[in-house]
Amino acid sequence: MATIQSLGVGSGLDLDSLVRQLVTAEREPTELRLARNEARFQSQLSALGSVKGALSALRDSSNALAGGSNLGGRTATSSEPEFFTATAAAGTATGNFSVEVVSLAAANKVTSGAFTDADATIGTGTLTLGVGDKSFSLVLEEGANSLTDIRNAINNAADNPGISASILNEDGGSRLILTARDTGAANTITASAGGGDGGLAALTGLTELTAAADAVIKVDTFQFSSPDNKVDGVIEGLTLDLVAAEPGTLTTVTIAEDRSATVAAVQSLVDRLNAVTGVNNRVASFNADSGQAGPLLGDATLRGVNSRIQQLLGSQVGASGDPFNSLPALGVRTNDAGLLELDVNALNTALDQRPNVLNEVLGGERGIATALGSYLDGVLGSSSLISNREDGLRSQLEGITAQRESLDVRIASLEARYVAQFSALDGLVAQLTQTGNFLDQALGNLPGPIQRGR
Repeated sequence: MATIQSLGVGSGLDLDSLVRQLVTAEREPTELRLARNEARFQSQLSALGSVKGALSALRDSSNALAGGSNLGGRTATSSEPEFFTATAAAGTATGNFSVEVVSLAAANKVTSGAFTDADATIGTGTLTLGVGDKSFSLVLEEGANSLTDIRNAINNAADNPGISASILNEDGGSRLILTARDTGAANTITASAGGGDGGLAALTGLTELTAAADAVIKVDTFQFSSPDNKVDGVIEGLTLDLVAAEPGTLTTVTIAEDRSATVAAVQSLVDRLNAVTGVNNRVASFNADSGQAGPLLGDATLRGVNSRIQQLLGSQVGASGDPFNSLPALGVRTNDAGLLELDVNALNTALDQRPNVLNEVLGGERGIATALGSYLDGVLGSSSLISNREDGLRSQLEGITAQRESLDVRIASLEARYVAQFSALDGLVAQLTQTGNFLDQALGNLPGPIQRGR
């Protein structure tokens, strides 16, 4: 407070300290109130962030179950992985199937005739290359039409549909090698030339090095073809990745139920639900031991969300007499601590009796996970009650910042007024002191008994 350091010089009083005390007394109550409100709003905003994080994780787990991708898991095992490997999607029919890999899919590879070297000039005009039903053209001009130039032009063409070019240097000269990117009998390479000096015709008489071919397999003696070595759809949900052909050799693919993936998916839902409960207990309850209330204790928004989640978890799917129409019937039950537990034995019993029960109760159109995921999508949306609550808290925090700025202006004005008032008082006291000293000196100089003290 440099502006009031000289206060009290005239009067001898500690007016500087007095002004500070008056300003502090005026500022402190408001500052404390703003600080308390700010801490409360920040705590509530942070708590809402924790709630949203837990609800978001629960939504992801619910939506994964709603999609059914984690239910009815399957394993697919090849008896001869050197010939093929296999994967199976959830819900794929279980069983054993014989597989014979007759031939692999191959990409077409062709070569031009031999030229003197890679820098040999080929010709001018338009070279058109095609693969399958797609093609592109290159316009080659004098000075940029060597074998190397043509290779680079092919590889750099923006509309190249899938042909790579390379140069093979052999004892007899240099050749342009063209390779199709995609396998399959339909993806053969073609070349034609037109215009110019006619030299590009030397690139149209291509010799096949590798024929374009489809993969051929037999499953339970029935033959199937595929343009690539990843074969889908022979058995719905089964994918075979072909490694090597061995005509006449029968191998086996075994598709079995993957119960562990199913249990893990349900356990994940249970864990996420318990995480939501844990966050709620921390931010929206009263701790009797510490005497502290959670920042969202009594919050109507949070109370409404939790109430709806509990309603969904307690709902029944299907007929009322169905023994497997609810979470408890699938082994998901509440323990003494108020948390959910998964009884794996009960879940396995339900799956043994009705293999598709999880898709019905959790992942179906009316399933619990489907309804829960849909509800949480709305709860966590940009215009949801929670988002609106967050926006309101941020607005209140911005209001506190504005109030602090206003307080600073008001206190500065008050301080200036105090300084002016005490400066005037200090000057008046100094003047009175000076007058008193003058009178005292004058009286002391008077003769005889009139002198003070005589």
